[in-house]
Amino acid sequence: MPRRESPLDPGDGALLRFAGDLRALRERAGSPPYRQLALRAHCSAASLSVAAGGRRLPSLAVTLAYVQACGGDVREWRHRWQLLAAELAADAAARRRALDVGRAPYPGAAAFEAVDADRFFGREALLDRLVSVLAERRLVIVTGPSGAGKSSLVRAGLLTRLGWSPAAAAAAATGAGDGKGGGAERPRTRDGVPVALLTPGERPMEAYALALARLGQSAARTARDPSGPTAGDPVLVVDQGEQLRTRCRDAAERVRFLDALVALAACAPERPPAGPAGAAQAGCRVVLVIRSDQSGPLFAEHPGLAEAARHAVVPVGRPAPVELRRAITEPALRAGCTVEGALLAVLISTAAYQPGGLSLVSAALAATWRRRSGNALTLAGFQATGGFEGALARAAETLYDGLEIADRMLVRAVFLRLGAELLDGGPLGAGGGTAAAVALGGGPTAGGDGTAGVGTAGDGTAGEVAGGDEGARTPLWRAEFDGPGVPEILERLVRARLVVVDGETVELSHYALPQAWPRLRGWLVEGRGALSELRGLTTAARGWAGAGRDPELLYRGARLEQLKRRVADGELAATGIERAFLAASARAAAADRRRAQRQQLTVAGVAAASGALLALAGGSRIRRAWRW
Repeated sequence: MPRRESPLDPGDGALLRFAGDLRALRERAGSPPYRQLALRAHCSAASLSVAAGGRRLPSLAVTLAYVQACGGDVREWRHRWQLLAAELAADAAARRRALDVGRAPYPGAAAFEAVDADRFFGREALLDRLVSVLAERRLVIVTGPSGAGKSSLVRAGLLTRLGWSPAAAAAAATGAGDGKGGGAERPRTRDGVPVALLTPGERPMEAYALALARLGQSAARTARDPSGPTAGDPVLVVDQGEQLRTRCRDAAERVRFLDALVALAACAPERPPAGPAGAAQAGCRVVLVIRSDQSGPLFAEHPGLAEAARHAVVPVGRPAPVELRRAITEPALRAGCTVEGALLAVLISTAAYQPGGLSLVSAALAATWRRRSGNALTLAGFQATGGFEGALARAAETLYDGLEIADRMLVRAVFLRLGAELLDGGPLGAGGGTAAAVALGGGPTAGGDGTAGVGTAGDGTAGEVAGGDEGARTPLWRAEFDGPGVPEILERLVRARLVVVDGETVELSHYALPQAWPRLRGWLVEGRGALSELRGLTTAARGWAGAGRDPELLYRGARLEQLKRRVADGELAATGIERAFLAASARAAAADRRRAQRQQLTVAGVAAASGALLALAGGSRIRRAWRW
């Protein structure tokens, strides 16, 4: 007699119902012993017994073999298994996310905060330099392109060195400003120097007053410590200083704010000002973090700031491969995990050559962490998240869904201009080399000299890609994005990590974006004709301006009318020089029409006069003839 199956554990879970239905199917088939069932199913008796045990989900192959041996409907059970597998996977992911709250070693696309200091790696040398410069100078400028990690360096690096504890930072984060008047935070430890952090927002002077008051309260309670990186001086950190130009519309308030920063850094420690904030202003040091495309205009607007920060500018660029390696592996090691070599190769080879690669790596690692295999972050888990392409597409579509219709038109125009060169040999062009690399998840390693490089394919193997395509991508000038409403849209794209601005140039954050985001790919394919006209307009407008606005170089006729219509309809976002070129062309065309009309009137008048003279001459001959 075969041994009876042990009863299923009591419960109403989906897995138990699945196992119970398998047992019922076997009973309807006459309850054959598992050894006999194994012969029919060409599968081991132990596997079939475990399938109906209700403790774990059997494989699809074992399930279908069990069902087929019992005469069940294979298609129905395949569908049931797929639904159950998806349900169990979702439950497992939810439990893992619940366990991972506060423990994930990567913050995602967001900047590192002071609470993330224990997982901030790779920038140690740059942080040492910043601390050294701050010890020597009272006003320090930290600048670099968007997405380079400036805020992370200051918040998770410098503030921790100055004595900000993660607990204090977390407590202060709940009191950040609403963005209108900026935000001011004052998390610090008992042993740390007095520190205040603010973002300017729309009303920087309000944020400054609040930060200075908090800094004064802290300084009044803290004895000056002669040791430490800043000799115990209070430190005011102004993060996202580009908001002075991108959000603050009051130029006078912007100048007052910069005046206050310069005066604060110049205040002598032995002569503290009177008032509640006097303790803070006594020898306070200032750190201004600003994006590189806005630092030049700010220096030009406020020469005193440029003079005060001379020899105290700390540039933050793209991380070197060795820095990336530490930023990827060290947080995982601290969490008791490892990073698979194939995954590490893909991340480093791709991010090292992308302007916005740092935030993409962090976002991809955060998603891969939730799909880790045991204690290992694997390439398979990275690919299951969609890789860089999936992160880019999700960020882009989320931003686009939240826009008004008019702003969507501007986003389309901005991406069309940025993606114009991709139609000429890039991922969407005829070459296809970069497209293959994008599909594999690798990145070119050529230095932009047009030679072929070697990228890392998605399966961990090395695959050649067209390095010349990557090197051919030329950033566009910031001046090409000065149309009505375009600078504001560009700022939103920068904050979403889709576009990178560096100095006076703008480019896509990742070369894979057109391949990853179907909407952008559709825009580029559909807009080939418009993009060709846009490139021609840009070239013509620059040539016209370079030739002293020679009227002979202006557009006329159908080409001019078509471009005017496309610009009016929002299909193309013309820059300032392009709009001036089109306006001059329109004026020249109108002048040509008036000149032609005058010429026509003149010709008509001459013809009429000639006719009148001929008529008079003919009449005179007739009269003479009659007299004869």
